[in-house]
Amino acid sequence: MDIASFVTSLLTSFVIFVVLVLVFTWLSRRPCNAPVYYPSLLLRGLDPWEGRSRGTRSPVGWIRQALSASETDVVATGGVDAAVYLIFLSSVLSILVFSGIVLLPVLLPVAGTDNALEKAAGLNNGKAAQNFTQLERLALGNVQKESSRLWAFLLSVYWVSFVTYFVLWKSYKHVSNLRAAARSTSDVKPEEFAVLVRDVPVPPPDQTIKDSVDSYFRALHPDTFYRSMVVMDHTKADKIYQEIESHKQKIARAEVVYAESKTASKPEGTKPTHRIGFLGLIGKKVDTIEYCNDKIKELVPKLESEQKITLREKQQQAAIVFFNRRSAAASASQTLHAQMYDRWTVMQAPEPREIVWSNLSKKIYERQIRQVVVYAIVFFTVVFYMVPITAISALTTLEKLREKLPFLKVVVDQKEIKTVLQAYLPQLALIVFLALLPSLLMFLSKLEGIPSQSHTVRAAAGKYFYFVVFNVFLGVTIGSTLFSALTTIINNPRGIINMLANSLPGSATFFLTFVALK
Repeated sequence: MDIASFVTSLLTSFVIFVVLVLVFTWLSRRPCNAPVYYPSLLLRGLDPWEGRSRGTRSPVGWIRQALSASETDVVATGGVDAAVYLIFLSSVLSILVFSGIVLLPVLLPVAGTDNALEKAAGLNNGKAAQNFTQLERLALGNVQKESSRLWAFLLSVYWVSFVTYFVLWKSYKHVSNLRAAARSTSDVKPEEFAVLVRDVPVPPPDQTIKDSVDSYFRALHPDTFYRSMVVMDHTKADKIYQEIESHKQKIARAEVVYAESKTASKPEGTKPTHRIGFLGLIGKKVDTIEYCNDKIKELVPKLESEQKITLREKQQQAAIVFFNRRSAAASASQTLHAQMYDRWTVMQAPEPREIVWSNLSKKIYERQIRQVVVYAIVFFTVVFYMVPITAISALTTLEKLREKLPFLKVVVDQKEIKTVLQAYLPQLALIVFLALLPSLLMFLSKLEGIPSQSHTVRAAAGKYFYFVVFNVFLGVTIGSTLFSALTTIINNPRGIINMLANSLPGSATFFLTFVALK
């Protein structure tokens, strides 16, 4: 990639950034969007614009407020998670700044003043052909083999590693102290008094699962056990309840229509009606209000009966156990409660809104089998994703593409088209392929039987990391190497390692543009 393509890519990314900031500013100033941009203030009963001007969400106003806000303010407004996210951003910025202080003034001159690429292109022999760009002059590939300049790059690796480890150590220590401080405050949450219990053994015939859980934890924690809530399969009861709620909504809409139909000339109004057949198009026409009331009267006894059956017969082998002290719940979540690992699995309870209820009743062996199957699917997906990634990497070597496929010279030789191909298409295509992954990985992670939404997101992020390493990093590098030196690899397969090492510096410009577009 030449400098023109790189600058074009950066300018396009900057224009998109400016447009998004302006759209964000315009939308956040509209009162109807206050629930989207000021949810925490509204939940606390505060006016988003009380005591402040409408310019809070200006392109720079919110940045100024975010920078001036203390960590205590962030925790009070957005919670510990928001503070941890800001710590993460500051850690990334610290790594970039402290690494760049050494890398930019040292490595760029070291690489830019060498001439390995010129020698490889044959310029010293009087040839004029040149198959490298100005950006590639600034990379490791422009340093000659066995040159003393390579020590600068080696020492820079150690410097970046040291900076990364040190910043992460400080950040993790800070986050740990922040979480401990938040847990020790008087502002408590229900989940801090609870633990999630899975793999409850089948109780004796004269006991229910709830009786078994209560007796077991009361014996182990006699002073701190409060109560338990057994997870139940209420699918049928929930279906009946939803049907009742649907009829109530229909009654509310019908009553509004009926009230609006009453006029001075027709005070009795017109009662809404509908057909009870397929899609309301066929069947008997009935009074909507009377029909829905009759259906509710018919469904309520069914719901009560199903609730009793659920409480008696549909208890699952999982429960949420509550304690009367936070310290007791924290201790119980880290304590082994049975000699056999497949019984009485105890962990910290997630927030109620985060629980994946359908996964709580899955047994440990089922979860292990699901995990193996999911990781096998992820492995094969990573392998098959290499095909489009390798095809994309071919576009990063337009000169080689031009040599291998001469009929493309007419297209590739056009300066404007070449700039677009190098600046946008490979990176955008890769971003599109990667954008398809999060939904798939979230679905697969839920299939593992993970009990909380946040843990599901973390598991999906771990799988996504595999794709980034094996497909984006290795895939682009290997793909460009295979495309540019396929004949050499066939003749000398043992030399593929050296060839990959030599081709890695040439892929640097692709990753620069990829990160810029991201």
